[in-house]
Amino acid sequence: MNSFIQKLTQLALGILFTLPLTACALSGEALEGRVLEDGTNKPVPQAIVIARWSGTAFSFVESPSVCVHVLTTTTDAEGKYRFPAWRKDSPIKGVRDVHPIITAHKPGYEAYLPPGYAYTEAFKQNIRYLQPFTGTREERLKYLERVFGSTGCGAQDESEKNLIPFLKALYDEAQGIAQTKDDKKLLEFIRYAMEKIELGYEQAQKRHLERVQGK
Repeated sequence: MNSFIQKLTQLALGILFTLPLTACALSGEALEGRVLEDGTNKPVPQAIVIARWSGTAFSFVESPSVCVHVLTTTTDAEGKYRFPAWRKDSPIKGVRDVHPIITAHKPGYEAYLPPGYAYTEAFKQNIRYLQPFTGTREERLKYLERVFGSTGCGAQDESEKNLIPFLKALYDEAQGIAQTKDDKKLLEFIRYAMEKIELGYEQAQKRHLERVQGK
């Protein structure tokens, strides 16, 4: 009996340690929805919509959430958007429970989540709400900083390049209102993020240091 249990345990451990090394294909279904103005339900055209597919990465210690694919698009005159279905081999092994996280952004607006929104029909229909931003210049920069910090992906593949139009929109808006030295730090963070995607880490780091040290 002890010998049988030992062999069974060894077999189970062998399967367990093989799982993270097995390549797996990931996929996402086509998505469509709308971006509306909160309070009026008017469509918001030319809003940038970001879809980040995240999942749980298998680990013996913990199961962190990882972004495996990202797409961006813009809304049409009726506030509608659509993302195509996709499928690819994952560079990260053992990812499961992949699901989309959809956010919307437009200069001059801020995202709004109605109370209990995650349980509403609007959420199920992929409707996202924006409202006109009414705060100060300083408050807007803080908002852009929060958006920048919470909308990355880190998929480490070609899909990461889809974030560039969104990052450029953030940069252009921040550049138009940045005044102080501290304000302009956000510009450098966003620019560095774009260059890492476009040029790779080494070139982006080199350019970042040249700009910082040259000041």
